[in-house]
Amino acid sequence: MGKTIRKIGLEGVKFNAAIGYFKEERIFKNNFLVDVFVSFEDKASIDDDLKNTINYVSLYEICALSFEKETNLIETVAQEILENIKNKFPVLEQINIKIKKLNPPIKAQIQNSFVELNYFK
Repeated sequence: MGKTIRKIGLEGVKFNAAIGYFKEERIFKNNFLVDVFVSFEDKASIDDDLKNTINYVSLYEICALSFEKETNLIETVAQEILENIKNKFPVLEQINIKIKKLNPPIKAQIQNSFVELNYFK
């Protein structure tokens, strides 16, 4: 008999934050888009109760806290988000975080750069 994996996430969450390697990026801030997905084995019956799932509002709050801090690298932000999600929701079997930096400071036509982390239990 198979098992059901429940996947919950947020796509395209926008943040404007003082994250960047160059001083000017931290002064003028950068725009970011975040996608975060989590999955876990769905052992509970569907009973319309939030306690039997992952609240995506909590996922947003974890991301928002990490984007409030001034840091040099989006890798640092992604790792902090990953660790905080793992700690808050130990039942998770998989976590995927993708952070896109819009219009990175490169003299080229680039839509975004990105960092992606995938965690598997």
